[in-house]
Amino acid sequence: MAQAKKPQQEGDPGRPTSPVQFAEQARALNEQIIERLTKIGQNALQHYVDWLQGFADMQRMLASSPQASQMDWFAWMMKAKADFNEQFAKMVGGMPPLGQQPQS
Repeated sequence: MAQAKKPQQEGDPGRPTSPVQFAEQARALNEQIIERLTKIGQNALQHYVDWLQGFADMQRMLASSPQASQMDWFAWMMKAKADFNEQFAKMVGGMPPLGQQPQS
């Protein structure tokens, strides 16, 4: 049997009592979501840029080293990619779930 919903009571914390309050709460939540996603995107982009710079540095180093073999080059590129994946995974794994505030 379905339970009847409790009637909304005045002063119930966290519950809007008017359409205006509901709209304000929705706007505030949307702003938090946008702020969080912006930070996540900026962080991911910065890690990607850092990885690209490291990748380019390794390519330059290998290109300027006449004794580097094809296997050396391949090993360095695989290491660069593995480092990027590891850093990216740590960054994403260390973020709190959407809707939760980061712990200080």
